[in-house]
Amino acid sequence: MKPIEMELLFELLKNSRRSDRELAKALGVSQPTVSRLFKKLEKEGLIKEYTIIPDFARMGSDFIAVTFLSFAEDKPELFEKAREWTRNQPSILFAANGEGLGMNSIMISVHSDYGSYSRLITRLRRDWQPNLRDTETFIVSLTRPELMIKPFSLRYPGADKSAQTINR
Repeated sequence: MKPIEMELLFELLKNSRRSDRELAKALGVSQPTVSRLFKKLEKEGLIKEYTIIPDFARMGSDFIAVTFLSFAEDKPELFEKAREWTRNQPSILFAANGEGLGMNSIMISVHSDYGSYSRLITRLRRDWQPNLRDTETFIVSLTRPELMIKPFSLRYPGADKSAQTINR
């Protein structure tokens, strides 16, 4: 990836609502160059989507749950089942396989109340037995801003130019 492409991605992480003209000025290139870079990065799949990060608390969510899961088997057909299952659970923001803490999967979900979370976990345990061995959840309050150390945002990687060299 060319340095100018990386710079554009970091600028977009900071604020994707800026016009091509504003981005061109920030990058020190022409507006047509920014437009061409956009098309190239989209075509190559480096820009997957344009979206927002809402204020979940103001939308009525009380907490985010980070759930670690341990599954007995790692079969390819289970991955497709998991993709379908998570698509049908609108509270799940992210799910993936991984490793750590004696677990092999992670799921991040947002909930309006504990009942919403409890129903999700009940469905998870019901639908994934006997393959689901264990779950552990860490709950983060969204309604207690005094507990928030650094709010979730994608702008941080682009805020510090030194991060560009660290992450390469």
